[in-house]
Amino acid sequence: MPSVPRPASDSALKRRKGAFAAAALLVLLVICLTAWLHRVYVERENRHRHQAERELQSINQLQLQAVVGWQQQSLRDAEMLVEDTLLSAALGRWLGDGEVSAREGVRRRLRALNELGHYTAVHFVDSAGTVLLSNRADDGREGTRLPLADLGALRSALSSAKAVMAEPVSDRAFAFPFISVFAPLYDDEVAIGAVWLVQDLRSALLPLLEPWPTPSQTARSGVVWRDGEQARYLNAPRGVKAAVLQYRYPLDGNPAAVVQALGGVRGVFYASDEQGRAVMAMASPVFGTRWLLLSSVEVAEVFADVRRREILALALPVSLLLLASAGVFGLVLRRAWQRERVLTQALQRSLGGLEAQLRVDPLTGVANRRALDEAASFQLALAVRGETPLALLMIDVDHFKLYNDHYGHPAGDQCLKTLAAALQAHVGRAGELVARYGGEEFAVLLPLTDGKAALDLAQRMCEAVRRLQIPHAASTVASHATVSIGVAWLKADAVTVEYARTHRVAPEGGPEGGLEWPLMRELFEQADAALYEAKRLGRDQAVLYVDPDGEVR
Repeated sequence: MPSVPRPASDSALKRRKGAFAAAALLVLLVICLTAWLHRVYVERENRHRHQAERELQSINQLQLQAVVGWQQQSLRDAEMLVEDTLLSAALGRWLGDGEVSAREGVRRRLRALNELGHYTAVHFVDSAGTVLLSNRADDGREGTRLPLADLGALRSALSSAKAVMAEPVSDRAFAFPFISVFAPLYDDEVAIGAVWLVQDLRSALLPLLEPWPTPSQTARSGVVWRDGEQARYLNAPRGVKAAVLQYRYPLDGNPAAVVQALGGVRGVFYASDEQGRAVMAMASPVFGTRWLLLSSVEVAEVFADVRRREILALALPVSLLLLASAGVFGLVLRRAWQRERVLTQALQRSLGGLEAQLRVDPLTGVANRRALDEAASFQLALAVRGETPLALLMIDVDHFKLYNDHYGHPAGDQCLKTLAAALQAHVGRAGELVARYGGEEFAVLLPLTDGKAALDLAQRMCEAVRRLQIPHAASTVASHATVSIGVAWLKADAVTVEYARTHRVAPEGGPEGGLEWPLMRELFEQADAALYEAKRLGRDQAVLYVDPDGEVR
């Protein structure tokens, strides 16, 4: 039987079925690929989220350590005054017997705290809060009273016989926002008043919070605390024009980060800022205070780059798959792995750079106080165990406040940079360190150096500063900038390791690795005393500390 040809419609139907099957297979493949790529995208976004959260947490904790360190240093300074029986005795002689020389001796001590400490003003107040003695007789403070907000802290200090730090205050008593520390003093166990240490918050605390160590347009940190039904801010939030201590935010149950933090949320969390922008935030309590350190960064900034890069990268393999290029999968995975490695390395570099920046003074480029404290403890331990000498120079720029008043603060900053470079040029041996101690004061740590060698180096540094010929028309010492240097040194061969072990203390709540050596504190005090003597003898010179019995320990 002859074969019957199939209709043309059958062939077309088969082709359509084949096309539909191919299209369905392609759609299924695209769906599967899209689902897989979406899962990869979500995993990478989550990984980047975790990295960003760890970076925010690390920065918050490092800034918290800086704030707590400042707080503890201020309280330690005050506790030293509480234990100073000579100061209490002098006040007792003045208040009880009216001895004028005792009063002037106390005034000199207050002035020394003002000049060499991190304090804007230092006064002595009675138990009622009246200023009886100021570090400057002509500042008009004597006879005035404490701000009402500080009276509670004064009473607490007198009743507990311990140094107390008050809450931040913005009061017309000073032209700047300030914070007070009270050191109660007693004569024969009778409270006679307290030393009132005043710090300008703009220069004492804000520099620890406002510089963000990694590149960011929206990241910030601030100190907040509850004040009734409002949140009180030390520094205003980003985008808000308000002076220090002048911004408040209502605690009315909205999802703002500050509301959640003051409501008890700790660690990393997601919320909105004061303007309603979504942020990643980290809240940590400041030990011993009502304060919270609140750090935040906008979510849009955290994920903007990674989302843009991931979407562009994932669109490429989808397009190539539609063109039947299966080999794109390997390329995409390789590129994704490279991006992940670059992000991880960048984060590690940022964290490493942050740790290094926290030990460098941003103005002068030399080591900062934190680096000096760490190096001093380490070098003292080496000196004691190796029975080698250790020397310390305390350097103060003569009449630097007058320099700032005459030439302006920008010129003062440049002067400090130049002097720091000149001092740095005179050290170079292993372990030697030049550090900015605070304000216009520097410290130089000199391991393996005895008193004579340290004094010779100090004199060369004085001469090097003179040769700079930095004009200083306001100085009473010379027509150019000069420095005074106090030199002290420790003969470690006279100090046994056992003595060193029994004469070191761990800060309360601190780790074993953070031991403080009273021997080093004594060395700093001796260098300070020598610095005072250099100033008393006319400045622009170096003086070696000598014990009353004629020996240097």
